[in-house]
Amino acid sequence: MSINTEFNKFINNNLALSQKDISNAVSSREWLITKIVDKIAEKTDCPQLYSENGSKYIQFGSYFKGTKVSDVDEFDILLIVDTTNGMFLKEETKKGDGIGNTNPNPLYFEKYYKDGTTYVSSRKLLTWLKDIIDEVLEPYGCEPSEKDGQAVTAYIKSKDLHIDFVPGCIFQKVNTTDSEGIFYIIPKGDIDCGWIETNPRIDKKILGDISANYTQFKNTIRLFKYLFKSSYYVTIGSYAVESALVDYESSNVFYDDFKYDFIGALNHIIELVDNGKIPDMRDNNINLLGDINKDATLDKLKRIKSKFEMLDEESSTFSDDVEALLKNE
Repeated sequence: MSINTEFNKFINNNLALSQKDISNAVSSREWLITKIVDKIAEKTDCPQLYSENGSKYIQFGSYFKGTKVSDVDEFDILLIVDTTNGMFLKEETKKGDGIGNTNPNPLYFEKYYKDGTTYVSSRKLLTWLKDIIDEVLEPYGCEPSEKDGQAVTAYIKSKDLHIDFVPGCIFQKVNTTDSEGIFYIIPKGDIDCGWIETNPRIDKKILGDISANYTQFKNTIRLFKYLFKSSYYVTIGSYAVESALVDYESSNVFYDDFKYDFIGALNHIIELVDNGKIPDMRDNNINLLGDINKDATLDKLKRIKSKFEMLDEESSTFSDDVEALLKNE
């Protein structure tokens, strides 16, 4: 027996996604997306979606990046909002030009402005999207959707499935003309009705490019997500875990062996927390660590490290010891 073998066995037994659940969830997801896209297209007095490369939405989040843990109980969908005739300003400097073909464009009707301004309110756009989703769900007896920070969450009770819909306004970065210059702004979820620049295709590509070189890179991410969320309750979010592992791989040898990669990645995460910053894989200037209790978080991480270092591959209870470590038993 070896650490690598036992860790992989644990992942296969505890973190594998059910193919039946995947099939059922995907069918429900596609049904709801189609209904919402069609409902938006029916209306002439509200924002419209833009078809980019034949699709009016982008699938993002852990499931689509291959870093989802256990049950397929949620999906993340970015709806691409047409921004014809608009521009994106940041600190009064133009960062992007609108993209689309809706003219006149209801997105810029006064009812969607932040009060007292001529800027589109992210909060009002979320309210618009919630109204659309509720209109779709109501005839089927589904629960009303909920605004949750940056997204509107629809719940399909029969499948125990949550789908987060995020309105993403598409723009072309100034002085660019190709697809590399495309970005989206999504609601920040703050009281100022602000926006965040993003491109979910970038982190998906980053993870895809790295994992193409290794067998276990994505499983390493999945294992840390499981440990932090389900076993040790470490307050480091899903995307922050992904970014921390990308940062680790960029400056360390990745062996494709949990005996070395687990402790190496864990030490790196401890160092990042101790330094107070987990850099965003898309932009190193962004800190993903958030407002955490640093000492409590370090204590939990060091407890995981201590338990790992106590593993003995020659022990007759080695298999049970690995499970006890990973389940915090």
